[in-house]
Amino acid sequence: MTFLVSLGALPTNLHVNYYLELASFVFLVAITIAYFSRKKFPVVTSILFSVGLIVLCINLFLSLTFCMTLDRSNVIPIEWVECFSELYFASLLVISYLLYLYVLYASGRSAIRNKLYLLTAIPTLCGMILFFTNCLHHWCFSFEFNAESGLYDFVPGPAFISLYFINWGMNFLASVCFTFYYRKVLPKQLLRVLIILGVVVLTAAVVQTLNPQYIVSGVAFTLCVMFAVVSVCDPDVKVDRISKAFNNEAFIDYINGQIFERQRKYYIIFDIESFGMFNEKFGLVAGDELLSTIRKIIESVNKKTFIFKTQSSRFVLMCKSKEDQEIMVNAIKERFDKPLSIKNKMVKITLHLFYFVNDNAFKNSDTYNDFINRTLATINFKDSNYVELDKKFLDRINRDRKIKEILEECLRTGNGLYMVYQPIYDINNKCFNHFEALIRLANEELGYIGPGEFIPIAENFGLANDIDFFVLNETCAFLQRNPQIKSLEINISCAEFFNNPSERFIKTINDYQIDPSKLCLEITETIAVKYPAKTKEFMNDLGQHGIKFAMDDFGSGYSNMARFITLPFSIAKLDKTLLNETMNVEVFFDAAVNLFKSLNIPIVVEGVESKEQLELTKRKEIEYVQGFYFSQPLREEDLLEFLKEHNSKKQ
Repeated sequence: MTFLVSLGALPTNLHVNYYLELASFVFLVAITIAYFSRKKFPVVTSILFSVGLIVLCINLFLSLTFCMTLDRSNVIPIEWVECFSELYFASLLVISYLLYLYVLYASGRSAIRNKLYLLTAIPTLCGMILFFTNCLHHWCFSFEFNAESGLYDFVPGPAFISLYFINWGMNFLASVCFTFYYRKVLPKQLLRVLIILGVVVLTAAVVQTLNPQYIVSGVAFTLCVMFAVVSVCDPDVKVDRISKAFNNEAFIDYINGQIFERQRKYYIIFDIESFGMFNEKFGLVAGDELLSTIRKIIESVNKKTFIFKTQSSRFVLMCKSKEDQEIMVNAIKERFDKPLSIKNKMVKITLHLFYFVNDNAFKNSDTYNDFINRTLATINFKDSNYVELDKKFLDRINRDRKIKEILEECLRTGNGLYMVYQPIYDINNKCFNHFEALIRLANEELGYIGPGEFIPIAENFGLANDIDFFVLNETCAFLQRNPQIKSLEINISCAEFFNNPSERFIKTINDYQIDPSKLCLEITETIAVKYPAKTKEFMNDLGQHGIKFAMDDFGSGYSNMARFITLPFSIAKLDKTLLNETMNVEVFFDAAVNLFKSLNIPIVVEGVESKEQLELTKRKEIEYVQGFYFSQPLREEDLLEFLKEHNSKKQ
């Protein structure tokens, strides 16, 4: 009945050829049966599409029934015809509103979360009420007996045009506007389907206007449904081919869709230990059967649990409640403690499983992936293969993710990250002319965040490189403003060694027109041990330009003297733990000091906090000391005041 949307005059006789509508109805029913016979994942868009299919079938059935009964209104009571017509026109309004809701949710909006979107249902509801009560007032349409044909004719009422155009047209226009506005957010395939849907419906309206004796609305709807099922609504696309569980694409849709629902989620996540070795030993066919068997075991415990296979051997289970989660975990423990029959062989399978309750903490699938990666890097399966993540663990992981987001924002805006400088005391010259630059992070929500916490997070999330160059730019600008500074030490992360940063380092230094020899890059002993070849290459490249290097925290790690000798370090920074006056530590401390002195390498002792520790360093004839005994790290303006006050004094 799409021709009713045409801009021309509405016909008063609906005795038309409905055989195309009948054929369309048969095809649509066949498509619907095939669609519902396959496994579907109930995200909101999938549910809306399923409901839309059912309503379309009902609409075409009502359209046929309306036309057929009207053609036989000489023998069928006109009250029946009027009832079918009321239901038919009301279903058209439902179809248009379902289309609007589908586009709304597909673009990332939610009618549940944002109540304003619910107001858009008011015109549709009012229109449906008027159609359902038409028999009482006949504002929408009526039927007049035609003595010439002996049948009743359909006569539009005074409210029919406004109801039909405003309700159906507004929903269709809103769908078009949402599609255009969120075209960059919508998947390309879905965008194509929505565009084709609009073109097909408008074409059907034109065709039916030019040929009012035919009904082609059913043809238009069926074509759109067929294209949608093939392109974006095919249930098989969301199902893993091997295990028949929902796949990672379905899981991403689920995570992205659930951000609108303020409900607790009960997760169970597990991996098959050494799945690759299993495939090598028993073959890929046995591996496929194992994955399918796992899915069947889960479904046998609780068919309402959503099962996803998100990686080659990783499953994610979504339970409805804490009780369901505990039942499922216990069932998995009991079942997988026993061998499984795979290809007529009894095989013992080990799972690494963890489970937790999530109060809607995942903003999207990327947030979930960050959480999983951090969890797997932190969790320990040595004591048990089945681990429950408590609130304390989840809070720590979520804090890490929050800090990562804060770092990203700080690096983008330049706000939140800042530099402080700790003076290094020159014992021989009794002055402060060396300094260490240290990065700090402050946030309104979390307050001060120490580098011992945010630097490892930056390294894990691939932000260390950006932080290093933030530090380099800030310290170069500091030296440019303060040319009296003789030497400035800065820390860098091991991430630099794999990004060929030498040219970028030199370019940055040259841009600020500072002397490269004023910079001393600190490299921890741990990094030198972990990446010896890359460390040496990095140091040699920058050393050619006059940049110096200090081994930081010497004595806190492996403390391999030979490694220090083979790398071009200019300064040795001894860890504060060597200031402990115990026999073994003192022997090591003396050996390290004697070695570096024999190599003419200056020594900086870190962590000096008392006069006794300072006197110890003087007795050992150490050149430089650093620590809270002299000063905590200072902001630039405070550091300049400190230098004015102290460099004129004798210590």
